[in-house]
Amino acid sequence: MESQEDSPSDRRIELNQPLVLIAPALCAGIVFDRYASCGGLPPMILLAAALAAWLWCWRSGRQIAGSCCVLLAVAAFGARLHDSAWNRFAANDIAMSVGDETQPLAIEARTLDYPIALPPEQESPLRSFEQEGAVRLQLEITAIRDGRDWRPAVGKASLLVQAAELNIGAGECVRVFCQGRRIESPANPGEFDFAAHSRAERTLVSLRTSFAECVESRAKPAFTVWGLIAEVRRMVSRNLAAQLSPQAAPLADALLLGNRTEVDRRLSDEFMQTGLVHLLAISGLHLGVLVGVVYGVLRLCMFSPRAIAAAVIAFAVSYMLLVDMRPPVVRATVLVVVFALGALCERRTMPWNTLAAALLVVVGWNPADLFQIGPQLSFMAVAVLIWIAPYLVWRIDDPLDRLIAESRPWHVRLLRGGVRSVAGAYLAGLAIWIVALPLVASQFHLISPAAILYSPPLMLVTSVALASGLAVTVLSPISSWAAYPAALLCDGSLQWLTRGVASADGLPGGSFWVSGPSLWWTGGWYALFVVTAIATRHCGWSLFRGGAILGVWCSVGLFASLSPFAAAPGEELRCTFISVGHGTSVLVEFPDGSNLLYDCGRLGSPRRATESVSAVLWSRGVTHLDAIVISHADGDHYNGVPGLLERFSVGRVYVSPVMFERGSNGLRFLRSSVEEAGIPLATLKAGDRLAVGKNASVVVLHPTARGVLGSDNANSLVLLIEAFGRRILLPGDLETPGMEGVLREEPIDCDLAMAPHHGSAGSDPVRFLGWSTPEILVVSGSASDRESGLEKRIDFKGRILHTAELGAVSIQVRREGLAAIPYK
Repeated sequence: MESQEDSPSDRRIELNQPLVLIAPALCAGIVFDRYASCGGLPPMILLAAALAAWLWCWRSGRQIAGSCCVLLAVAAFGARLHDSAWNRFAANDIAMSVGDETQPLAIEARTLDYPIALPPEQESPLRSFEQEGAVRLQLEITAIRDGRDWRPAVGKASLLVQAAELNIGAGECVRVFCQGRRIESPANPGEFDFAAHSRAERTLVSLRTSFAECVESRAKPAFTVWGLIAEVRRMVSRNLAAQLSPQAAPLADALLLGNRTEVDRRLSDEFMQTGLVHLLAISGLHLGVLVGVVYGVLRLCMFSPRAIAAAVIAFAVSYMLLVDMRPPVVRATVLVVVFALGALCERRTMPWNTLAAALLVVVGWNPADLFQIGPQLSFMAVAVLIWIAPYLVWRIDDPLDRLIAESRPWHVRLLRGGVRSVAGAYLAGLAIWIVALPLVASQFHLISPAAILYSPPLMLVTSVALASGLAVTVLSPISSWAAYPAALLCDGSLQWLTRGVASADGLPGGSFWVSGPSLWWTGGWYALFVVTAIATRHCGWSLFRGGAILGVWCSVGLFASLSPFAAAPGEELRCTFISVGHGTSVLVEFPDGSNLLYDCGRLGSPRRATESVSAVLWSRGVTHLDAIVISHADGDHYNGVPGLLERFSVGRVYVSPVMFERGSNGLRFLRSSVEEAGIPLATLKAGDRLAVGKNASVVVLHPTARGVLGSDNANSLVLLIEAFGRRILLPGDLETPGMEGVLREEPIDCDLAMAPHHGSAGSDPVRFLGWSTPEILVVSGSASDRESGLEKRIDFKGRILHTAELGAVSIQVRREGLAAIPYK
């Protein structure tokens, strides 16, 4: 495969693209304001000064200096733009009336969309209680009740209604009686920041109600463009559900409209873990396929080029509005519109300038989108395709060879063209995969080589599903019989897509979990990549030199991770009480580099327990657990373990001798998960010790080999951890009669203890604290556990740290003492 070198004139044309400089300047200002919080006035002063300096440079003929002043003004404008979108909220915004604690509210609002159904998660033996279906409704607040009076209010909020359905349309005025609170920030290091994600959409408050009757319709919707678009979206979703099979309809809804709430959770996880989520998440790929279908149909109908270009623009803009202006689709729409306008005006379009224009539109509409992973990957993929495009063009320079190639039989030419197309698709996919790898690994903690193999063929299958889904959408309002063939094709292609993703998920070594590269290395990777990409295109560098530079940087990162200077110094034990709600999980990192996880579970969703604990482990660079100790047979202490075994390698799992005596479905699932993972299962009893190096020790205080009569809580594994003369006590959910057995032993002078049974009164905290005499007491529990008021029930002179209030609590144990570091 050969590529023709760009001539100097071509390079000058490519470099004469002003938006390529303006877009990075605007983004630089946005980034500066996000991390420096410079406020509104300094950027305006800088903007005025930069424009004045530009005027002076223009009059004095200093073109380069004037251009720099313009870029500085653009950066200042970007900082001001971001400050307005990120920091400026009205004084009567609903967020000003709602705090971090849940409180009752009565509001009036206008619905921004139709209710979106949230089906319950699949039944699981690990779930403490079954989750009911719910409905999500986006609201624009108009008033809030203050006592007996209503006062005007503004702002957006997301309302969750615990109901199977809600008979409310888009644009309706409603009165809602609900519970509200500020969207919670992450409680553990490494967790996804839902508060920042919602803030980017100007939403600071979440609302919840348990009854559909608490949402009252006050007035029928007035006509608005956005209300009309929402109803069209609702109609398309209903038509897909009516024409397609129950298994295919949610997937088609996700592909065409971006609504993934009804997609099977297992299938959604497979898309994510195989690196094929870009096929499911609505993006520029979807718009490109649909635009291609529209263009092909209009060409077959013999429309004029100008009519086709105008129709393509109208379709692209309409589809962008239909899917709620998602940033990747906005980017693709700008590209389509620019290229179509270029065709109408018969002018050449410059790819880099066009991509920069799309970036300006996206961040101009919402500056916070610059920090979202979706837009980042979208722009990155297109940039890689533009850069690699010249290397994918197959050209034969010799006229004789070209004549010979053109004289070959048609089937030979077709076969060779197909091979070149397939090779080009895999090469482009490989390039995108390599460039996106650090960002994906750092954000999703996944490396998925299966995506390289499966992405091109499944993209073709997805294209067929999109084209046939569009046909169903257009034909079903006219006649269900006319849409039937397209529905069959869409159903079949979606089945093949599902099978392909399942095959990729089952591929040995197709994906694996990683802690992800550090921020400094990721930033350095992309800085070097930009430099080498420019140098190979415009400075005559070879691809080998650019690859060698990036390879050296990879070696630097590998050396830094394996260097003994990056390892633990051996003079510290770190104990992290992870915030998992009503549940327990404690990560202990010993001075010799070994580690231990004490419990992993929470009341309710086992998935959330797994994700919270995984986030902490990855933030600490942990990919292997030497041991997991499960204190007892309550689900809120072990239901996150099976999910954890899929993400991390584990040396051994320890349980009490009576752990599996009560054969519940959850315990059977836990045991089978451990056995399927090939992890040794061992028991611990009073008097046992774990080998954790010479500077630390772990001793089991309870239970005995025969256990005690009573509940599972009474047989909790109690661990005493000692390092550098300091003691930490982990009692699980210990309560009577097991508590009496422990308290009969010799008192232990501890420096820190975890409150038994999340600080409940049944754990007899007064006697326990009198026996263990800790200086710091950590309570692992939920907000309701904290509201029960352990501080009011006991007379404790030391510090009480609650994970529901402070998030993860990290305890550093050194020779000089203990240091408690709350995450919040």
